[in-house]
Amino acid sequence: MKYVFKKALYKALIPVLDILGYALFFPSKLFRKKAPKNPKNILVVRLDHIGDFVCTAPLFKNLKKKFPDSKITVLINSVSKELAYRDPDIDKVVTFSPPYLARGDKVSNLKGFSRVVKDIRNIGFDLGIEPRGDLISILIMWLGGVRYRIGYGITGGGFLLSKESRYDESKHVIDRNLTLLEALNIPVCSRLPEVYFNKKDEAEVESLFRREGVRPIQRVIDALGQTPFPDALGQTPFSPPFPAVVIHPFAGAKAKEWTKENFQNLIDRIKKDGRDVLLVGSANDEGRYENVTDLRGKLSLPQLACLIKRTGSFIGLDSGPANIAAALNVPSVIVCSGTNVPQLWVPNNQNVKFIYRDTECKPCGMKVCMKEKHECMESITVEEVMNAVESITNLVG
Repeated sequence: MKYVFKKALYKALIPVLDILGYALFFPSKLFRKKAPKNPKNILVVRLDHIGDFVCTAPLFKNLKKKFPDSKITVLINSVSKELAYRDPDIDKVVTFSPPYLARGDKVSNLKGFSRVVKDIRNIGFDLGIEPRGDLISILIMWLGGVRYRIGYGITGGGFLLSKESRYDESKHVIDRNLTLLEALNIPVCSRLPEVYFNKKDEAEVESLFRREGVRPIQRVIDALGQTPFPDALGQTPFSPPFPAVVIHPFAGAKAKEWTKENFQNLIDRIKKDGRDVLLVGSANDEGRYENVTDLRGKLSLPQLACLIKRTGSFIGLDSGPANIAAALNVPSVIVCSGTNVPQLWVPNNQNVKFIYRDTECKPCGMKVCMKEKHECMESITVEEVMNAVESITNLVG
C-alpha cells in the first residue's frame, strides 16, 4: 500500500490500523459487490480546496454523460459551493468543511460530521467516488451507507472501499480523478474542466466596474467603436478583452507566497504601462497595495470567473483563482513555489506560463518552508515575471 504522509506519527500509525481493518473486513471482501450498472444516486466527495474542485469538474460531466438519468450529488468544502451551484452536471450540493482542511472556516466539528453522515444516509447512494484519497471522506461514505465505494486508500481506510484503485502520483490530478471512472469501465469523453457563470454574474461584474470607476483605455474604445459598458438602458454589454489585469497575490500556505514588495513593484510597472490592476481575494486576505482597484471580498467565485474571463489576463500564485483562470483558458502567469509540481495541479492550458525554480528540495509538500532561505520563491525576480506578463498581455491587448 502506498501512503502520502509527511508526518512520522501517521506513517507509523495508519499502516497498523489498516492491517487490522483489512483483517477485520476480509470476510466481506470475499463477497464483493459489483459496481451498479445504472445508479440512481451518485455521490462525489471532494472536501479540499477550490482548485481541487475545479480539477474534479470533468468527473461530473463524464458521469452525467454516462448516466443522464442519475442524480449527481457533490459533498464539498463550503468554499467551493458557489461554483458547484453553477455546474449544470451537478444536481445537489452538500457542504462540510473539516477543520484539518479549512482555511479560515473552523465551524465544522463532530456535530457537523454527524449531520453530513445522516444526510448521506437519508438520500441513499448507489455509487460513491472519492478522488482525494482522504480517510475521513472514505469514512463518511461507509457510515453513510453508500453501497459501492471507489477511491484511493493513500491516507488509510482502503479496507472500507468496495474497490481501491491504484494511485499514480506522476499523473495530473485531473487524470487521477478520471482514473476512478476508468476503473469502473465508464468511458472518459471529456478531460477539460469548465467553470460556469451566468448572466446575473455578468451583470454584477459590470455594475462593480461602474461603482469602482474602472474604465477602458481609449484605444479599446476606438477599436470597438463604443464603450464596453452598458448604456443608460443597459442594452450595450461590454465585450472582452478588457484592458486590465486581474492579480491574486495570496496563497493558502506560507511556502507558496511571493513577497508583498515584489507584487507591489509588479503592480506599479503594469500600471505604468497603462493597464488597470484589479486586486482580487477574500475579505480575510491581508496587505495594503497601491495603484490597484481593490476587489477583495466583493466577488463570489462565479463573479470572479466572469471577471477573469472578461479581462482576459491573470497573474497569481498557485491557488484556487489560478486554477479558475487556467480552466477558462485565460492567458495567465502563475508564480509557483517548490511545494508541488504545478503542471500536475493546474488545468492544462497552453496559455499558462509557470514561473518556478527546480530546487533540490522540490517538491517538498510543506506549508511553511523549513530552510533558512526560501530559495524557490526568493530567487524569482520581478523582471522575469514582468516579461511573462508582457507576453500574455500582448495576446489580449
